[in-house]
Amino acid sequence: MKRKKKLLYAVLALLIQGAGAAYGQNDDTVKNGQQDKEVSYAGIKMEQVGENGWSVTSGLTNADERIINDTELTYSGKWEFNRLLPRNGGYFCNTRSYAQQEGAAASCFLTDCEGVRWYAKPVAAGATAAVYIDGRLVKTVDCSKPAADGLLYDSGQLTKGNHTLVIVAKSGAVEIDWLLCKGKLTAPVKIDAGNRSFVQYTAGFNLVPASLERSQSLAEATLSGEEWEFYAKGSMVRCYGETGPDGGVMQLYVNDKPYKVVSCCSKVARKHRLLFTIDRLAADRFNRIKGVVVSKGKRVALEGFVTDDPTCLMVEMNRQTDEELARMSRHEKTASDPAGWKPVKFEATAPVRDVKLEDGMFKTIFDRNIQYLDDCIHKPNWVDAKDQDRIWIDILMASNEGRMLGGMGHTLRFRDVPAFNKAVEDILEQIDRRQFANGNGYLMPYQSLNYRISTDTWPGIMRDEQKNYDRAMLTKGLLAAGLGGHERAYRLVRPFYDWFNNAKEYLPLMLLGSMGIQGSVAGPMVYHSPVGKPEDIQTNMKYYDMDWWLNDLAQGLPEAAWRFTLNRPHNYLLTSVCALFDIYKATGSKRYLDAALGAWSIYSGYFQIPGGGISLCEHFECRPKSHVLTNLPNNIYETCGSVFWIDLNHRFLQLWPTRERYASEIEKSLYNVVFAAQGENGCIRYFNQVNDAKYPAMRYNTCCEIQATALYGMLPQYVYSLATDGVFVNLFSASDINFKVKEQPVKLMMKTQFPYSDLVALNVSVEKPVTMNVRLRVPEWAKDGIVFYVNGRKVKSGMPGSYVELDRTWKNNDEITWKLPMTWRYEKYIGATRIAGATRYAFFYGPMLMALRGPMMKDVQQAPNEPSVKFDISPDAFMKRIKPTDKPCEFTIEGMPDYRFTPYFSLQGGNFTCFPGLKQAE
Repeated sequence: MKRKKKLLYAVLALLIQGAGAAYGQNDDTVKNGQQDKEVSYAGIKMEQVGENGWSVTSGLTNADERIINDTELTYSGKWEFNRLLPRNGGYFCNTRSYAQQEGAAASCFLTDCEGVRWYAKPVAAGATAAVYIDGRLVKTVDCSKPAADGLLYDSGQLTKGNHTLVIVAKSGAVEIDWLLCKGKLTAPVKIDAGNRSFVQYTAGFNLVPASLERSQSLAEATLSGEEWEFYAKGSMVRCYGETGPDGGVMQLYVNDKPYKVVSCCSKVARKHRLLFTIDRLAADRFNRIKGVVVSKGKRVALEGFVTDDPTCLMVEMNRQTDEELARMSRHEKTASDPAGWKPVKFEATAPVRDVKLEDGMFKTIFDRNIQYLDDCIHKPNWVDAKDQDRIWIDILMASNEGRMLGGMGHTLRFRDVPAFNKAVEDILEQIDRRQFANGNGYLMPYQSLNYRISTDTWPGIMRDEQKNYDRAMLTKGLLAAGLGGHERAYRLVRPFYDWFNNAKEYLPLMLLGSMGIQGSVAGPMVYHSPVGKPEDIQTNMKYYDMDWWLNDLAQGLPEAAWRFTLNRPHNYLLTSVCALFDIYKATGSKRYLDAALGAWSIYSGYFQIPGGGISLCEHFECRPKSHVLTNLPNNIYETCGSVFWIDLNHRFLQLWPTRERYASEIEKSLYNVVFAAQGENGCIRYFNQVNDAKYPAMRYNTCCEIQATALYGMLPQYVYSLATDGVFVNLFSASDINFKVKEQPVKLMMKTQFPYSDLVALNVSVEKPVTMNVRLRVPEWAKDGIVFYVNGRKVKSGMPGSYVELDRTWKNNDEITWKLPMTWRYEKYIGATRIAGATRYAFFYGPMLMALRGPMMKDVQQAPNEPSVKFDISPDAFMKRIKPTDKPCEFTIEGMPDYRFTPYFSLQGGNFTCFPGLKQAE
């Protein structure tokens, strides 16, 4: 037992230390609880540097100069890329690149250039680099001695025209921050295929980067389904590459719409060929040009692009962020007048109470969570032990209260648990005492001075999470307690948000804090509670909502998520998207709905693996569709991310209750992530690993515990939605619901053992006949559709991805019956964690991601020291070998006695993979 506990401590230490590296150390005003010094952030004070007096934070200086961020260069050899640096570090776009190998090179093609400068921070003595222009060595630079403004190299006057700059590391950690290119642009700009600010690729593209010996990069792929995507703001884009007898075919898309098919085939091999031109693009926005390889075994090879506007999206986002932060610091951003708001009425609503789960999977999950919370009540600090850095319990103290209030409060909506009522009241009493002692509405378990920006070192830097993360977690918990019948919680919330909405000395700092935007969800949630005020929305408009972010989300630009400009890109951005939706609900402002819809498309299209896990997380640079599958302690697929995804989809499902896709996303995320995260004792997994072994389930007040325990308590609300004329059946779980239609009481009783049985029956109980519309979901995975029967007679059938309406007069004991056709299917994995000589696939039975249990193969590695499995068989042939057993949802593989399929969510131990390597499908 002691050995197991030591292992858990070690895992937590690695987890939290990894998070600390991502957070960075932010200098500002609070250190160890004492005011220290003011520090200039980019958005608060614009420092002027350089002889021309332009700002480092500006993407463009004047018509005769342009800044090139380090992410726009093409790199060869070994480099380290920092893409999540704190904004106060002074780096342009908060990024830098530095060489880790002698001979490593960085190159950049400069259009209409009359001179170039290289800027960087000082590095250790001995770091030197050779600078080449147009292949000629022009200078060897001592990188430890930049000028005061960061200038390392100045070419002086060059003959106006196109030039190529190459920086080659000779020794030490040569660093690149940004370049200044002088010269007025008169011609379209060439963008190298290796420019990862403009171009993104799936992992099947092999990139041969430009270097001193090679004038341009080459990105090539032969596998069908591989993708590239180019972001451009100009009205015209041209693409150049290689063609030949082995040339393949790709389908082009412009802003998600099919554009044309491009063939790379020619009779003889040719380089530098024009592959396509797209013109008449909207010049006032960034357009997404995507190519998908549709040929198999044929070569698609790209050399680069040409555009008439060289504006880099990443640079533009940072510039706009700085401008909006500056306005916030001066309290200049405004909020709309509530008199003009047009609140949105949902077509359906979630039941707040009156749903009872009966024996089945949902009840098992619900009951385990009650056991988890009951065990917590009887433990010191409600956890098994404190983490060694004392972050989760002693720094993020309010989140611990929020965890318990959230889990117990939502549970009490649907089941009376006397011990929970007492525990909730005990916590509320402590919060009440704090609020009374403060006398101004403030109720957090530490001084409000902590709402400044922390300058402490690790782990004290985590106090920077108190003003947003900790506040949001406690707010969610208090609102849950209110829903659970403890109205005292609402009486605590209102004075606190009256204080917060007027905390003018702190509000401009909210977005500057560690993962600051995650705090935006709290105010709108309070607004939609019984004690909400317009100011709860208006504070967000003035101090959280950035115009550029709403616009870029609405355009579906993935950069707005994975290169989010503030600290830091993470799945928690989804909570902020929920806040945008809630503001739309309050105001009717379409720009907020457009932003939420765009974010939904970004996450579903770029950052969700087969099975539903959200692949954008704080510990890694998560490029679009990279979908890293790692067994490292700091993983990607946080339980949090899928809880937030469910939250967002549930909002859309109430707005548009007949759009089955939202219910499908909820179901997928429940079974394949959130249910899978629960241990048999109710403890909760932080990460959801899908290869080799599951992450341990814990009780430490991690962020994922806070989200998951609340969601488990909310499970009954997802099964049904209520409308004025009837009910929607969204999920399939044994349960009863009581509601009214035109003031007449109705009870529905659903009987099913889904997913272990395909039979469902829905019984109607009424005192007298009632006319109502019963809408039944036909899941998108039910590929042959569903036939519905009433009292044994066929009444209607429905197609996959829809709702069937049974609008009629119902009598007591009427019964609807149907079967859910559970069939097998597979989905190709195109992420970065590939297996040599194989293509990875995920297999599904109904909505469930299936885990292939059995020994891992030591000679099959998905990453160093991370074994997996592969078989010399196609997915279609593999699927034909799947045979049922006498145990529901358990399957053997014919001819492979060591392996069997089981639902991923049901696994608690053993070796497995959800992504076996196979031959590519025909």
